Amino acid sequence: MKIIQLEYFLAVVRYNSFTKAAQFLHISQPSLTTSIKKMEADLGYPLFIRTTKELKITEKGIQFYKYAQSLVETYHKTLDRMYDLNISDAPRIKFSILESTSSWIAMVIQQHHHEYETQRYQIVEQHSMETIISSLLNFDVHFALSNEKIERDSIVSVPLYDEPYVLITPKGAIQETEQKADDLQHLPLILPNRQYQVRKHLDEYFKHLNIHPNIVLETDRFEAATTFVHRGLGYTIIPRFYYQSFSANHLNAVKIKPSIERTIYINYLEQRKLSEPANTLIDECIAYWKFQ
Repeated sequence: MKIIQLEYFLAVVRYNSFTKAAQFLHISQPSLTTSIKKMEADLGYPLFIRTTKELKITEKGIQFYKYAQSLVETYHKTLDRMYDLNISDAPRIKFSILESTSSWIAMVIQQHHHEYETQRYQIVEQHSMETIISSLLNFDVHFALSNEKIERDSIVSVPLYDEPYVLITPKGAIQETEQKADDLQHLPLILPNRQYQVRKHLDEYFKHLNIHPNIVLETDRFEAATTFVHRGLGYTIIPRFYYQSFSANHLNAVKIKPSIERTIYINYLEQRKLSEPANTLIDECIAYWKFQ
């Protein structure tokens, strides 16, 4: 069975139609149908139930879909890595960051690029601890930033810095430089969605203080949250260093009392042999905060 056959199958599942899948793949519908029938014959079971009115995937087809999706994804990642090695003697350094870290990481990369002028980089944002750990263990990234320590024997988790959370308000909305936690429950709050670690920090903080926040909006990104504050839809609570970003221009940052803060970590696989530029970049991230 070939990768292209798996991609044909995935397209049919995605569009739930042989006609639409064939159009997407730029092949004829009879060719696509023949390919799927060949797959079913090789496997020894049907992947789809076809009627004149509808197309349904079988139970075994669902299980096969999971494996096919994983195989195709791995295949394309492998091609990407091989291409990367072909076009450069220095493969890309791939790492994941948090939204709030982009400002300082840009300065570290700028310095690093002066030392390694041919070096290329690939950066992704990852906020779920599960995703971060998976990316490290699957060699998808060389290192990752997180806002929790990763407790894994195979992963080195080095603390970089602590940063407090602050209440972001429209200019002049709150005159005080500090806001008591009890008063937060009287404000319309815009917070991250529940799957993110920042939200978990805030939920634990509120629970510990027996506070019932008035959450009017939930979002995936700090950028969206600050935009909603600009629009007068409420207040948000974000890490202090994100307040220095462009998105938070013309907004006020108010300290929260008692304070709530998080620690940012840099994480990498202990046994993975990294290139000199990748190791240097990790060292420079650690050094940046050592001298701040």
